[in-house]
Amino acid sequence: MIETKKIGFIGGGQMGGAIFSGIVNSGAVPACQIYITDINAQRLAELKEQYGVNTFVNDSENTGALEVIRNADIVVFAVKPQYARPLLTAVSKSFRPEQLVVSIMGGITLSFLGEFFPNNPYLRVMPNTPMQVRKGIAGIAAGPLATKEYCDLGVEMFNLVGMSYLLPENLIDPLTSVSGCSPAFAYLFIEAMADGGVEKGLPRDMAIRLAAQALAGSAEMVLQTGKHPAELKDSVCSPAGSTIVGVHALERGGFRNTVMNAVTESCDKMIEVGKKA
Repeated sequence: MIETKKIGFIGGGQMGGAIFSGIVNSGAVPACQIYITDINAQRLAELKEQYGVNTFVNDSENTGALEVIRNADIVVFAVKPQYARPLLTAVSKSFRPEQLVVSIMGGITLSFLGEFFPNNPYLRVMPNTPMQVRKGIAGIAAGPLATKEYCDLGVEMFNLVGMSYLLPENLIDPLTSVSGCSPAFAYLFIEAMADGGVEKGLPRDMAIRLAAQALAGSAEMVLQTGKHPAELKDSVCSPAGSTIVGVHALERGGFRNTVMNAVTESCDKMIEVGKKA
């Protein structure tokens, strides 16, 4: 079904770009069915040249956004949450009732969207940037008019760029902190492991690739085996071996406590952002 839909993006930044580039690269939706607007004309020109998508520069009158809305069956709002209220106030009345509204604006709740789209199906979606390489994760919460057909459409769209979960809205912010913020945590971990390798003499490029591949392979082991991470960790830790010494060093530095704090504090911040919108 998604193959027949025209998909519009209001906002062509990092997160929106990760999604539409992943969709185009999937081959399921032709580039000619993707519509993008942004205030950055240079960015749009680069996107048009790279992907062949339709682009419209947005201005103070929101002409670009209105053009996307006119063309698209699905409209994705991919702007910063602090811009949500003035933007939705300006353009929401231009929507047709059958259009699906998708918000990836952090912290913006279903009830907030409902103020502007009382006659439309809408989804609150929290994606992450690995969608650009089709390895992303999205949490999807549905508004009251989002029937199974619309929910299935949202799931199908985000499954093109990874995997998606339809879940209650109260779990969206925790999901965001685990999957949306965590790529940054993972990049820090990769960088730190690579730095350790460089200290011991590895060339930096090699150290980074080794660390990244090790992390990717370990994640795939969790996904494919279904085993608890602790069980997989134990299988690597030989008695009196080098790995258990390294694990001890991580625990001495408060590794798990620090990671848990990063997740929970990110979640709290997401809730705070939503309240200010």
